[in-house]
Amino acid sequence: MFNIGLFEMTLFGIIALIVLGPEKLIVAARTLGRWYGTLRRASTRLQSEIASELQLLEAQEELKKELAKIRESEAQMKVQMNALQQSLGRTESQFHTATSQAMDAWQTIPEQLNDAISDTNPATAQTLQSTTQPMANRWFVLGDYDRARRLPAAPMMPNYTADPLLNRVNS
Repeated sequence: MFNIGLFEMTLFGIIALIVLGPEKLIVAARTLGRWYGTLRRASTRLQSEIASELQLLEAQEELKKELAKIRESEAQMKVQMNALQQSLGRTESQFHTATSQAMDAWQTIPEQLNDAISDTNPATAQTLQSTTQPMANRWFVLGDYDRARRLPAAPMMPNYTADPLLNRVNS
């Protein structure tokens, strides 16, 4: 710290012994040691506080950068949400127009069907009316194709005999 060698320390010791004397030299050395220890502790504490403050400042700068990134992504998300809401509004209006057109078309179908039924013979009229019945609550009705493929065929088990212990009747 002070670049003092052995020769300089010896010279200071001799001068202190001459000036202070042997009784006061011990007390002076003890006092100097305490001051030196206090000075070193204060220096170490000051260095650690400065280092922690620097780390805190760096952390604050990083947090500010991250906060700026978050705010930027939030602004982008708001722009995207506005665009999605606008497209949803357009889609909804298109859906409403398509729905109203479809409802108009469906309202004309029974009139056309009644005209067609009255123009044909009664057997065809009955077939047309049965085919135009809605399939509400008939979701479980299977056709022949679906019925044949619904469950796999039972496996063939040749030489199968029932286990007599399983089929015993308690008497």
